[in-house]
Amino acid sequence: MKRTLLALLALMTGSALLAQLEFEKKYDESVNICYLESVGEVYYSMDVINKQCHIYRMDHSLYKSIPIPAPEGYYLSDVQFVTETLFNQDALVELVYSYTRYVPTTTSYYYTYETRLINENGTIIETWPGAGYTNVIETPGHGKKFLVYEYNYSVIPYRTYTHVYSLPESGINAMQGTVQPRTSPLPYPNPADQLIHIPLLFPSGDSEGTLELFDLKGSLILAYPVTDSEPHVILPTAHLASGTYLYSLRTATTRSEPGKIIVP
Repeated sequence: MKRTLLALLALMTGSALLAQLEFEKKYDESVNICYLESVGEVYYSMDVINKQCHIYRMDHSLYKSIPIPAPEGYYLSDVQFVTETLFNQDALVELVYSYTRYVPTTTSYYYTYETRLINENGTIIETWPGAGYTNVIETPGHGKKFLVYEYNYSVIPYRTYTHVYSLPESGINAMQGTVQPRTSPLPYPNPADQLIHIPLLFPSGDSEGTLELFDLKGSLILAYPVTDSEPHVILPTAHLASGTYLYSLRTATTRSEPGKIIVP
């Protein structure tokens, strides 16, 4: 009887665990998840056959496809840092991708790499011959650093070189104050040629604050008093010059992580 009860309990527990897993979609390529300020969380993929990076919304609908060409004889090996604000503050998506080539020798073989930083229009911002891996590290006192690792496998022992770059900070990110991660819904519509709804989410203990809008140089464009009784602010945008702006909710104790709006 005891064994029967234990077996039944194990079966019920296993069923409960399986019930938490819900299949959504199978992609035909390698997929990861990142955050874009103008869209929110997205999937991005590396399409090796067609040499493209596809970006999908969280409902799996296609948002955009970015060509990531490789030179003749090279094959795509990685896509990293699909972002809108990491490398610059324009309104375009940038990404880093790497490709590799098999090089046979008379006695063995080795691989050679190359890495590019491009934007969604295909403009090459930077190319690193020999580089096969990159990393971003945020330091407490010196901002974010972008590391590019270059390899030379044609010699024994192989050589590794590291290119170090400082990443830019937007004016709003460089300001002083405790930053509260942004968990409120995204503004809509975005881009916004006439007006935009900016949802508000106050931190616990704060009931009033100021919605601040900055340009990408960090200049304050407007400051709008708000309270926690307002679920969102309707902001006119027709009078704003075309471009990208950053907004943040500042209260007495904290400041929200900046969001981005685009005025076409």
